[in-house]
Amino acid sequence: MTVLADGDEMDGTRVAIIGAGLGGLCLAQALTRAGIDCVVYERDGALDGRAQGYRLRIDADGADALARCLPAELYDLFRRTCAVPAPRSRFLDGQLAPVAGRAPAVWSAADDGAQTREDAGDLCAHRQTVREILLTGIAERVRFGAAFQTLAVGPDGRAHVAFADGTAVRADLVVAADGVNSAVRRQLMPQAEPLDVGAVCLYGRTTLTPQVRAAVSDDLCAGTSVVFADGYAGIIDPMLFDWGATPPGVTPVADYLYWALIGPRTRLTGAFPGVVPAMVAEHLARDWHPSLRGLFRHADRDGVALLPVRSARLARTWPLWTAAPATFLGDAIHAMSPAGGLGANTALRDAAVLAACLAGQASPEEAARNYEEEMRVRAARAIHLSEVGAAALFADVI
Repeated sequence: MTVLADGDEMDGTRVAIIGAGLGGLCLAQALTRAGIDCVVYERDGALDGRAQGYRLRIDADGADALARCLPAELYDLFRRTCAVPAPRSRFLDGQLAPVAGRAPAVWSAADDGAQTREDAGDLCAHRQTVREILLTGIAERVRFGAAFQTLAVGPDGRAHVAFADGTAVRADLVVAADGVNSAVRRQLMPQAEPLDVGAVCLYGRTTLTPQVRAAVSDDLCAGTSVVFADGYAGIIDPMLFDWGATPPGVTPVADYLYWALIGPRTRLTGAFPGVVPAMVAEHLARDWHPSLRGLFRHADRDGVALLPVRSARLARTWPLWTAAPATFLGDAIHAMSPAGGLGANTALRDAAVLAACLAGQASPEEAARNYEEEMRVRAARAIHLSEVGAAALFADVI
């Protein structure tokens, strides 16, 4: 315990991570393996304090980052809890008739006939399961209910971080991993606020109960379906699990169909603002094939969310970097369209690169600057590819 000149008591740590999302927890895992002192501060009261989406598409880069950050047994658990690979993707109209189309180039679907996770391209994981795995073994390093309030640089050159509950911490380096609405970014780099690109993403899941299986076609459960509609697109992924016995520390997950509708806000919600998201999905599918109507009609209504699509503009915002002993990770600095499926993968790679820099540098600030130099180039490319992916799925957004 360190006593400051003003009499306040403040715990100390080498790295303070703000946010217990995928990137923040992955970084904590990697730093713990490297023997670097760190603490994660999360505003939510618990890991499942709020809904944060369902299906994660983890590409080869994201899987490699997890392999570098996690102990071998946890990485193996991640692989084992991914959904059974879907053997094919198909492109359809609202009546489930085949149409000419292609997935964004950054998608890496399993080859036809792939039967194992090792044969598959991208992996599909349940987001909450991944977060539970990332928390395993480091729970004592995560402090829930700690909402970031302010960051100041003390006379000692260290970051002094205050939280809304009146507690505080001093750290050699603060890592902002608190998502697209980052409170750290808004204080230190308000010029880096991501732009609203005029699109929205409506997503949810439909649990595959016997009633749902009777209402939707078996074909929707056989692989990824991309549905092209009037200027927007729908993506449906079967999340079918083959865990055997539920692993300790992991919450059981029932099979479900993950779905998302993405496109211009005016097309998806312009005609009926203020309506609950589940009703928006049913309205959009009112003239679609009965199987698709059944998918939305039986959706888990409490889990449907409508979110704006926001994207960072690195060229304009990043030359003005903060002078504080702080850096940024994931959506806190490089938010991007979900159309490319690169957001989570880029955040995981951030964690792996930053951890490697911190393990190899004597000064945390020097390590952070080296990480940022690499991350800027990599994140700019991911943002570009995500915009290209959006253009492949729907028009007139960017």
